[in-house]
Amino acid sequence: MIDIQIIKEGIGDTPRQYEEVFFFFIAHNHKGELLTGSQHTATKTIIGRGWLQPEVEEALSKMKQGERSLIKIYHSPATKEFYDQYEIEIIRIGRKKNNPWHLEGEEVYEKALELKGLGNGDIKQQKYLEAQNKYLESLNLIKTEYCDRELELQGQLRSNLSLTYLKNKQFEQCIKQASNVLQGQPENVKLLHRRAVASIQIDDFDSAKCDLKLANQLDPQNEEVIKELQSIGEKEKQIKKKQQERAKKMLFGE
Repeated sequence: MIDIQIIKEGIGDTPRQYEEVFFFFIAHNHKGELLTGSQHTATKTIIGRGWLQPEVEEALSKMKQGERSLIKIYHSPATKEFYDQYEIEIIRIGRKKNNPWHLEGEEVYEKALELKGLGNGDIKQQKYLEAQNKYLESLNLIKTEYCDRELELQGQLRSNLSLTYLKNKQFEQCIKQASNVLQGQPENVKLLHRRAVASIQIDDFDSAKCDLKLANQLDPQNEEVIKELQSIGEKEKQIKKKQQERAKKMLFGE
């Protein structure tokens, strides 16, 4: 007996009989202990050949390209007490190359670069939502690659995404993407400033001040950083004043 929970929706059709399927997976037991998993190389199977555990193949046959699902395989269906849990994502179905999911090797990287370039073009035209979608599509293509050039491209895409999220007022997402890049580039002044601006918008002044002070130390002549440092105190006062007024109205009424 199996239960299937879709984590991320896929696209297109489910695999046909005797069609190749390439997928990544991680398997744990009911205690959360790691059993096995694919690392840097997708696992290949052919539906109907019996190469996999029947329940896993059954799950794959119901999934679409790009779909990620959580599958529980119960050892005791009556109690559902003991089970193995698989997180599976289908990377490609078949060998056709009629869309980006079917590209291989160098083609994937080149397509990702192309999408990034198109996104940069949208940025210049201030089409931030369109740029965001292209960056996300590009990032999705290379997210399972671990070569140096792919990692470098991931950092560029996440940095660009942080800008689109900031412009689209998606401040939490801006902070998330900037933080991801800053883990490997802690002295990136541009991203420190960008994360600080987003933090101010959600009233996280302590985090903003930490980022701005570090950015100012790294680049004392950066006018954007200096401007934010000079204005953050006033913004913080305004927020506190509004909070005090709100609390007063709650206590004493209008």
